[in-house]
Amino acid sequence: MPPRRRPGLEVVAIKGRAALYLRGSIDGRRIYESTGTDRPELAQEYRAVRETALYRAALHGAPADRHSFGEAVNGYLKDRQPGEGTRARLNKLLRHFGPRTMVDDIEQERIDRAADAILRPGYAPPTKLREIVTPTKAVLQWAAARGWCRVPAFERGAPGRSRTEWLTPAEVDAQIAAAEQHLRPLLTFLYGTGARLGEALDLQWQDVDLPHGRATLRDTKNGRDRLLRDLPPRVIAALANLKHRDGPVFRQRRGKPYTDRERLSGGQIRKGWAGSLSRAKITKPVTPHHARHTWASWHYAMHKDLLRLKIDGDWSSVVLVERYAHLVPEGLVPEIKERWFWNHIEVHPPAVGAILA
Repeated sequence: MPPRRRPGLEVVAIKGRAALYLRGSIDGRRIYESTGTDRPELAQEYRAVRETALYRAALHGAPADRHSFGEAVNGYLKDRQPGEGTRARLNKLLRHFGPRTMVDDIEQERIDRAADAILRPGYAPPTKLREIVTPTKAVLQWAAARGWCRVPAFERGAPGRSRTEWLTPAEVDAQIAAAEQHLRPLLTFLYGTGARLGEALDLQWQDVDLPHGRATLRDTKNGRDRLLRDLPPRVIAALANLKHRDGPVFRQRRGKPYTDRERLSGGQIRKGWAGSLSRAKITKPVTPHHARHTWASWHYAMHKDLLRLKIDGDWSSVVLVERYAHLVPEGLVPEIKERWFWNHIEVHPPAVGAILA
């Protein structure tokens, strides 16, 4: 006869997850949440505390003025309308905490458990700050302003040292040459304009002016349109050589538009991007967003003007672009200009008229 299952919650192991989970129901409320640890003894301690709190709430009822983390997240998203990165992080946190966790119950210990459950083993303090502490604190500060909880105070951890990766013109040329045919125009556009990947994939032909070398990125991260003036000849050539002239400019291998799936961290072109780096023998840990870092580094190397870089790149402050100063050696500037901003690339005959009209 199989052992009788105890009432309440039980600690279970989930395939593919390092942390142990709680599963069960109390007073008709189903519970499925991470304990934040892979150690059975600590998971059982968490179960006992969590189970007691749930039974107490079922017996006495939760105070009427208490609000859940789910309510706070929904209110924050509606009110602040953050970007895709913040939305993705909050979705992970919401799945971890559960929508019924009360905002005034989220303290440092729960933040630590969330980091252990969500992040990869051996994560760095800056990663915990970016992925866990900052988004949770933003939601709780929103809730605190409405009297739902106290103002949050979490440990920020050691800041660590961040490195801004970028590629040389030769490395970029090698990557583009090694990329699949349908990706080459997109990569050329990213490196030649500093556009964010989502902005580039949203670009429509109606917003491209090839004869005058311009393009308009609509509804950028900062909530405004961004006009790209004086597109580099390589970018103009890459666009002019595309066969279609309606709808999205950049398309997948078989001509289908990109979807919204996995917009973060270059998810839509992840395989093609990784393949191009591998074939080009580039080992730097760069993602599609590093094309923007590369463009910004080149921009400052040529112009030595942080304010111009801020405006041209659509950053919200000069402070955000200071990290791009002094990354590129002086001796690389002529190569940047020759390969990307002065060098005219051959355009197929049908496209010449589009540029010269």
